[in-house]
Amino acid sequence: MNDGIAVSNGVTLRDGITLVTEFFPIGRDGWTTFTRSDDKYFDYFEVWARIRNDLVVYTIPEYADRVMEIRRRFGRDNTTVVPVPDYMEIDRPLLTMMENVCRTYRPFSMFPDKPEPAQPLYNYVTSLKYWCMKEAARLAKTDKLAWIDFGFDHGGSSHSPEEYDFEWNYPFEGPVTFFQIHELGDDPLFEIIRRTDTYFQGKFVCDTAFAERFYQDIRSCYVSMIRCGLIDDDQTPPIMCVREQPDVYHRLPSSWFSNMDDYCTGREPKRRPRLEPQFLRVGAVLRLAWAKRCLKTLWREFKYQVKRYPL
Repeated sequence: MNDGIAVSNGVTLRDGITLVTEFFPIGRDGWTTFTRSDDKYFDYFEVWARIRNDLVVYTIPEYADRVMEIRRRFGRDNTTVVPVPDYMEIDRPLLTMMENVCRTYRPFSMFPDKPEPAQPLYNYVTSLKYWCMKEAARLAKTDKLAWIDFGFDHGGSSHSPEEYDFEWNYPFEGPVTFFQIHELGDDPLFEIIRRTDTYFQGKFVCDTAFAERFYQDIRSCYVSMIRCGLIDDDQTPPIMCVREQPDVYHRLPSSWFSNMDDYCTGREPKRRPRLEPQFLRVGAVLRLAWAKRCLKTLWREFKYQVKRYPL
């Protein structure tokens, strides 16, 4: 590990990881599917909020005190809460592009009712995590940043609250490390997006000095994807980065919510990290459900394409 690194403004950063997260409400409690209330998100946050790392949180002004109160309850004064009055104005051009593409792309998705093809504001908010990382780099005192979703671990689905009472650190190779769940084949992006496949966890690590470049690379990928008439949350841009710059954007195998167990100095992983196969073996019920989904998609596609040359 490094004792510290000098960045461009002359500040020396200590070895360590500053966690970064956001909570921007998008009215998810009013959705017809995949609903979740703001209070539920805070319940999730309270489980992992005792972690000892420095933490930077971006949220609306109305929730700033609530976030800080939870961290202070655990004695975590190493917390910075940044109120954002209007998060929709952070990158209004990107949000507008997402809104337009969602309207045209949605019928082509295999899962048209999932948030990715149906909720442009959801995609926009997930894209803001990279902006938050860039901004947090100006506040951090450590040489690494790590993104952690506000609802990480979904309220203790894999860890008890007490298991988060530690400081996470690890000598990641850098500049960026993603945590990969499934083997990534060579399917074209259109296929990956229309299946809403998940290859990477929402959590990743970035060298603090690289955060600005990371943001620019990812945003460029979002724009390229949208210009092709496609839309996704935070899955596809990392895939594009990994495929284009594998020497910069590294991958480590990890299952859901286990990355801080799998890669932590001074702690042994609970199990050996491994990738799930690209093609999963599932039971008869799931196979039947998938077959029905494929047939529905094929029928929609047939009805659309036949309009080109009416029978």
